[in-house]
Amino acid sequence: MSSILDNSFSVIEWLSITGFAQSVLIVVYVIFRVRSWKQASLALAYFLVMAASFALQFALRLQDYGQPIRLALLLSRGLDPLLCYLLVLQIARGADLPDAKQFWVLALAPLSLLAGFMIDRTANVCPAGETLCPNLFLWLQWLGAISGGFAMLALWGHKNIFATLRKSKGGLERYWLVLVLIAANAGASGIMFLGSVGGLDQETADALLVVLGIAFVYLASTMLFRVYPSPVQLSDQPTRFTAQTMTAEEQALADRIKTLMEVDKLYHEQAFSRADLARELHVSENTLSRVINVAFGKSFPRLLNEFRVEDAKRMLHSPEIPVQVVASEVGFNSLASFNRAFRDITSLTPTQYRQAYPADNETAEQNAPA
Repeated sequence: MSSILDNSFSVIEWLSITGFAQSVLIVVYVIFRVRSWKQASLALAYFLVMAASFALQFALRLQDYGQPIRLALLLSRGLDPLLCYLLVLQIARGADLPDAKQFWVLALAPLSLLAGFMIDRTANVCPAGETLCPNLFLWLQWLGAISGGFAMLALWGHKNIFATLRKSKGGLERYWLVLVLIAANAGASGIMFLGSVGGLDQETADALLVVLGIAFVYLASTMLFRVYPSPVQLSDQPTRFTAQTMTAEEQALADRIKTLMEVDKLYHEQAFSRADLARELHVSENTLSRVINVAFGKSFPRLLNEFRVEDAKRMLHSPEIPVQVVASEVGFNSLASFNRAFRDITSLTPTQYRQAYPADNETAEQNAPA
């Protein structure tokens, strides 16, 4: 039978396995660090669809099921830029999901599928008696490319968000992540379009899409880990204790504090104080201190310094950045205060840390016990 496979994999199949593994790694990273499933839903959906695309590309070796697998592959590739549209808006705006009205873009996926089958019915794209055929796949690929390109063009209507993002404190990394998302999905839509009109044969188009996908997943993973690190964990106290001692309003306040720290990185401002954060959140300093103590299990200065030190640790892996510059960039107003806080939290001076964990040993450091 044609479905009986040999043990050899083609280059594109090996690349598909690699892309699948990278996508799953990102999904696992998000799952283990998620604090709000609602906020993480788009990122999870996006990279799960990417993982599905890589898996389906590999599954094409099951020749007896080639046509339904190709159909599922086209659907997953068509859905990616639509999810990208929503994910870009979320990243640009911070941590909140886009407005409900923005989710209209997801309707383009079933509409493209419906349009493809309507074309088949009216123009007899497939031979009589066949539901799926290569000509129908070309139409579906063309429709997917058009809908994906339209979604990327629709982001132009939100260009003011991106201009604000680039100028915001701590927004540059998110800005570049957004550009990578848009560029990768625009490129994928272009490749799909060329494949549908005969500019590329199917095998070449598949190979280019897999290579582009791997490059994107790699770049996105490195940026995501920097934009959305998990430097400060919530208190290890049981959840029931937090629920008993915090009102719903206080829990919401704790979530806003977390967002301002992890996404907006307000702690990069050297003069940033508890009073500044209280004014930002429109609460009293006493309320702010109580919420931080209960939700995070530490004082405001300790919380601030832990965020700063975690950012500093990532920068220290780059030996070309002077320690003085690292201290200034993460929010310390003097080298002495930076050294003191760093040693208090890590038991090492910044210089000792850099020597102990060079750039090629960063992964080992992340896995080291605290």
